[in-house]
Amino acid sequence: MKKLIASTIFAAISASFIFASGVENKTNLSTGYLRNPSRNTESERPEAAFYNIAGTAFLKEGLWIGGGNQFVFKEYSNKLDTNNSYAAFGIEDYEATDNTNVYLYPDLNAVYKKGRWSIFSNFGVYAGGGSLSYENGTSATTLMFLNGANNYKKSALTDKKIATTAGTAAALSAKVAEQYADAANKYTAAGLTDKATEAAANAKYFASKANEFKTQSDKYAATATKSGEIASASLAMAKSHSLDVTSITYGLQLGAAYLVTDWLSLSAAYRYTIGTQDMTLKCNDATFKNINKSNKISYDAVGYGQSMVFGIHAKPPVIPKLDLSLQYQTLSRIEYNVDNVKGEIAQYYDITNDKNFRTDLPAVLNLGAGYHVLDNLYVSTSFNYYFNDFAHQDSILSETDYDNSWEVALGVDYRFCKYVGASIGASYGNQGTTDTSNSSFNPVLDNVVIGGGFEIYPTDKLTVSLSCLYANYFDTDYYLGSKSDSTKTVLSKDVINAGIGITYHFN
Repeated sequence: MKKLIASTIFAAISASFIFASGVENKTNLSTGYLRNPSRNTESERPEAAFYNIAGTAFLKEGLWIGGGNQFVFKEYSNKLDTNNSYAAFGIEDYEATDNTNVYLYPDLNAVYKKGRWSIFSNFGVYAGGGSLSYENGTSATTLMFLNGANNYKKSALTDKKIATTAGTAAALSAKVAEQYADAANKYTAAGLTDKATEAAANAKYFASKANEFKTQSDKYAATATKSGEIASASLAMAKSHSLDVTSITYGLQLGAAYLVTDWLSLSAAYRYTIGTQDMTLKCNDATFKNINKSNKISYDAVGYGQSMVFGIHAKPPVIPKLDLSLQYQTLSRIEYNVDNVKGEIAQYYDITNDKNFRTDLPAVLNLGAGYHVLDNLYVSTSFNYYFNDFAHQDSILSETDYDNSWEVALGVDYRFCKYVGASIGASYGNQGTTDTSNSSFNPVLDNVVIGGGFEIYPTDKLTVSLSCLYANYFDTDYYLGSKSDSTKTVLSKDVINAGIGITYHFN
């Protein structure tokens, strides 16, 4: 059962719900990403505090305040594709979908530039960021509980056999003890003291064994009954249940950048993250509710993490219109603590209060290059590499292995006139998943992203941005366990993001 559980429902409970070529790490940290996914050489807007911290040293002097909100319209889908291999259990192949939209997804950044120094801060969603709701559960949860039902049913049969065998042994021992007791009485009446003493000792021994076997029989009979109840409850859950999950990891970052020369800046920042999770599985079957003492299994979890970010930005004097950037984010270790567990059955699936598990944000290397083809035309490219191999990306129940992943982006920013500018960009993300390392309810898929938008400048100090992004994800097959298990699922999703942002420059 552990093998299947390890690759099912909780395998990516905290995975990002929007864009994450690093499985966990988010890329749509600000609304500027929607307008142009190539952000790594940003040095003209305060959102550099997210994507290129060293670039903040090249901003115009003064205080910059920026913020925005994203609206996420999504559909996630996982289809159980086993040729109805589980029809005998009352479970047909089906497709589970989630259409829960996200209307509050904020970001905030601030930069103060003075002389060669800049101080910056940002607040955003670094992982997760939304809710998932499957009215009919998912292929993973269905199979997890079905597998649990089968295993507990087998355990019940095994324990029942042991209980029966122990009960038979108890009865036989009791009968032998009775025979020895009768013999002891006869020997005593005949005056055969030695034989009477020996028979009495044997009677006592077999009576003790009878009690021992009776205790074992009662114990295994009770365990068999409990295993049977869990099997019944699990089967009921497998046939009909719903799943709701929310996972958000907030981040607050503070740092400074310094112009070592007029063309080179160095920067460092400290990041603090808070991860929150909650999950609820519901089943309204009377059998399940009676055994579980509730119609749901649920838990909450909170984790905290810390990391550092280091950056370099160069504008080589030999090519004055060129930007080169490098940024490295260290691994953020986030250890979750489970609390508020509800449901009697939860403990049998290893969901318990005070349990700890790690879901880290892996280290990331960000590289960027940009060039002002014209004073009002800027072309840039960005490359992000995620070191998933060196992170623990586990769940409440299992360890999950992801390979390193990467994404590459290309974008263009063009200013039409004093009052209006436009941007467009695209990226390709190669995820670190395999056909047995993924998530049925939160598919992690390779993708092509296209974004665009406008910037409006009502005054020299105020900028309003409007943006939209479409992510095209490539369907993939995902096997729960192994291909020989006939537990194939097909994962797919569609996401459209819209955003509005405002920046003001106090100088």
